[in-house]
Amino acid sequence: MALFNKLKTVGKTLGKTAGGIADSISNNMAEANSLAVEKVKISKLESEKKGLENEINLAYMQIGKKFVEIAIETNEIQDIGVMDVLQMLDPKLSRKKEIEKEIIEIEKKIKDQQIIQEKSKIIQEYEIEKEKLEKAFQMEIITKNEYEEKLNLISKKRDNFEEIRRIEKQYEIGIISLIEKEIKIKELMK
Repeated sequence: MALFNKLKTVGKTLGKTAGGIADSISNNMAEANSLAVEKVKISKLESEKKGLENEINLAYMQIGKKFVEIAIETNEIQDIGVMDVLQMLDPKLSRKKEIEKEIIEIEKKIKDQQIIQEKSKIIQEYEIEKEKLEKAFQMEIITKNEYEEKLNLISKKRDNFEEIRRIEKQYEIGIISLIEKEIKIKELMK
């Protein structure tokens, strides 16, 4: 009878785990779609920015052409009457700055969504590992001390997520070496 009860408990645990995994897959797909939409927005804004840069460059060429024409005619450099071109250029330069700010905001939003996804993944991994440990403990495969040690280790990974991510980003951009990265993460996990 005791064996039947343990099997029943394990069955319930597995059922909960499967349901949690299905929910997390659904959430990850929705988040991936959201990121794709944001990346499309960036592409559109980059395209608009490129068009404005082309128009701005054409205006600069007109300014240069007028400057050269007047300099040749008068044999001197002076105010060459490019104010009309500069006035036409002003809204384009302003829009270009707005687009650059918009792109930065969207990139920040994407970065924040990626952090949320990564943290969610760490939490899911923690829950799965915790359930495995609980199952092993209930089945008397591991002792209470082993259970607590292993749970403490996976808890540190979850609890130090932000710091571990920061260290990994430092390594990715070349601020620290692989050895430094490993040492710092090992320190956190003590």
